[in-house]
Amino acid sequence: MRKTAVVLGLAFVFVVASGSQARAQTSNSVQLNLNSGPQTDAFLQAVGMSQAELQSFLSTKIDQLFQVSNAAGFVRNFGDAQGFTSKGLGVDYASEATYAEVGGAASFALGMDKTYQPGNSQGFPIQGVGLNATVMGGVSLASLGIPIMVFANWMQVPTRSYGQMSGSLDNWGVHAQLRLFGPSRDTSALKMLVRWGGIAITTGIDSSHMKLSLQQDFTSSFQLPTAAGSVDLRNASGTVASAGQFDVDMMTKTIPLEITTSLRLLTLLSVYGGMGFDFRLDGWSNMDVTVNAALTGRVPATALGPASSADLGTATVTASAREKPSPAKIRGIFGAQVNLWLLRIFVQLNAANTNPTMASLAAGLRVAY
Repeated sequence: MRKTAVVLGLAFVFVVASGSQARAQTSNSVQLNLNSGPQTDAFLQAVGMSQAELQSFLSTKIDQLFQVSNAAGFVRNFGDAQGFTSKGLGVDYASEATYAEVGGAASFALGMDKTYQPGNSQGFPIQGVGLNATVMGGVSLASLGIPIMVFANWMQVPTRSYGQMSGSLDNWGVHAQLRLFGPSRDTSALKMLVRWGGIAITTGIDSSHMKLSLQQDFTSSFQLPTAAGSVDLRNASGTVASAGQFDVDMMTKTIPLEITTSLRLLTLLSVYGGMGFDFRLDGWSNMDVTVNAALTGRVPATALGPASSADLGTATVTASAREKPSPAKIRGIFGAQVNLWLLRIFVQLNAANTNPTMASLAAGLRVAY
């Protein structure tokens, strides 16, 4: 997997994610200092808001932007999604009786709020995202009379910059897969049409670690509400120009236990599925935010006057959270693989019926003999 592609993904993860348990340690605040004077008064009159309404609206927007009130839940869900990306990434569930194999894969995980309703302006459906990639290898112990495949995977991307973000990624895993009841060696026409791959029991240990940091100033814009009956100012907007520290550090280490089975169709296509359970071994999800922001309001041109802007004031944001990953969860495993002689091309889905609902999609290729 190309390291550049992984780093590109780090920036994407941060942008999407910006959209608790009792043991969490958090401290957070939004301090808003609105300017007073003719410029601010003219802006308030144009958008039909009082100073108290504008202060409440801006405080809410900044809180949502930096996940201040929800720091613990945000960073926990973010870490859970990152840990979910490693599930099944370094294991082959469909190549029935290989002696050895090597390959690579990438995965993307997403957490979705099960209680979210479309049109709910107070909620946000995405509750965590993660990205991962790895290279892997496996070897069979069948020559020793042991029906076990041993797999290992690893990837490390050192800290590097991309746009406004810097980030690093590392993961590793070691797994053993016991294969029972197959596959059949019957070469009859029927068995070549559809062949059962038996049952595979997989366990081991996997670890995933990602760090993200904001290294440049950034700007976020949003629309402002207007009072009923006011002039048409649907394009009135606000801007938060921010400078400071935004760091996220996530690590999960788990012991999976998986039971899967597979079918091979016409020797070209394999489908597989099963269930997994992940025992949490270690991990953390940490977030630290210290940001100073300049606030600007803009009013579009109307029949009553030209476009204008106002320096509304400043905001200081501080937030931190220290959270453990969520407890172990049961997940489903579903996948399909195209077999082209020694080449295997696969796509795989892992999903857990939790809240937020976690799902990861992985794709990759392997050379198996």
